[in-house]
Amino acid sequence: MKKIILAAVIYFAPQTHTFVSAQSKAKSEIEVVSSFTDERPSNIAISPEGGIFVTMSAEGKTQFLLREILSDGKTVNFPDEEWIKKPVGNSIKGINSAIGIQVSSDNILWVLDMGNSGADPKQAPKLIGWDIKSRALVHVYPLPDAVLRPSSFLQDFVIDEKHHTAVIADMTMGGMILPATPAFVVIDLKTGYSRRILENHSSFQPVDEPVIVNGRAISHQFADGKKYEPKYPLNPISIDPERSWIYYGALGGEKIYRIAADAVANNDLQNADLENKIEYYAPKPKSDGFKVGSNGKVYVTDVEHNAVGVSTPGKYTILAQDNKLFSWPDGVALSPDGYLYIVSDQLQNKPWWNNNQNVSKPPYYILRVKIK
Repeated sequence: MKKIILAAVIYFAPQTHTFVSAQSKAKSEIEVVSSFTDERPSNIAISPEGGIFVTMSAEGKTQFLLREILSDGKTVNFPDEEWIKKPVGNSIKGINSAIGIQVSSDNILWVLDMGNSGADPKQAPKLIGWDIKSRALVHVYPLPDAVLRPSSFLQDFVIDEKHHTAVIADMTMGGMILPATPAFVVIDLKTGYSRRILENHSSFQPVDEPVIVNGRAISHQFADGKKYEPKYPLNPISIDPERSWIYYGALGGEKIYRIAADAVANNDLQNADLENKIEYYAPKPKSDGFKVGSNGKVYVTDVEHNAVGVSTPGKYTILAQDNKLFSWPDGVALSPDGYLYIVSDQLQNKPWWNNNQNVSKPPYYILRVKIK
């Protein structure tokens, strides 16, 4: 694996949440685990035994949307070629498109199919689970229209085995339909019952400024020629190893919040009750993904600074930074042997985020940084 050594940077966040830099002597190595030239990875998950799994962009050249990464960096399809292709005809067997992926402690690999409202017939979003060891399908939870919005954009999620729930961060803004109406979509994994909660809560909202990468604002050009610099709401979400707290934030925000997992799982609590369970936790940069580790550390991507870092109450620290390798660090995962794995996929260079101009320059990477 290719290794690069970089100095860490610490950001202290005063109450205004503007970041002030200071140098640290700590160093981290960036290792290239796998790279892709014709395909674009999306998000990553790691099993308790160290198995590495990634979702692949449906916009890439592959028809297979879920892969396992082997020890030599090569990939194989998982679990089988039929389930990881787009559904055909009236069947829901397959994946329309997927970003979010998680592995639960019982070795179930979970993928959130984002669905396809333009298909005939329409393909609803669904949460799918496979047993990693047997590769057998064990769960399918379709999501009804009642818990969605026309602009729903379902990607990041958590699995809470302790309280038997899945919690999805619906950023909305799918198809750049505005205004955004972000919310949690909660699935009871015992019954399949789902509900939409806390829609448009203030903790889901971004700061009122664009996302800027390498001096260029993320910008979308509509069909009529008008341009819009999105302010992205709720996106990254994670749950602590004890399954006590669900942590979340806006992609375009600078705060991490958390809410008690047992409260989210309680079907009897209304939004007013749940709002009282939310608390501010730590500062963060604008980030497309994060993962909660031990001791309250939240490992975050830092899309504006081509970096990854760690947030704790009162402080954000950059762990590793590289303008080429960390070109839009996206999903992250923690491995049992003490590494932070990162997908770097150059989303800011895709036409949708760059006024219909594609300036992507493969390869795209799976990277890792030693954290303990």
